[in-house]
Amino acid sequence: MAEWKNLGDKAKNLTLAGLGKAKDLGESAKLNLENVSEEEGRKKIYAEIGKFFVAANPIPPGEYEKWYQQLAEIDARIDANNARLAQLKDND
Repeated sequence: MAEWKNLGDKAKNLTLAGLGKAKDLGESAKLNLENVSEEEGRKKIYAEIGKFFVAANPIPPGEYEKWYQQLAEIDARIDANNARLAQLKDND
């Protein structure tokens, strides 16, 4: 009979340990999601800082020329895509 009690105690302990692990995993997932959200917030802030900087400095300081050039190339591609979209819309 003592063996059954020991087996029951072991099962109970394993169940409690499993529940504790599940709780830890749940909290870890929640914290990871919060971190992803915070990172997205940081990216948005950096983007806004960048937009403000470019608006305040239309002529790039020397070390920023490559990024200004990349922005200009992206703007040109967007303009070309928008022009093509307008053509497609006119053909409808």
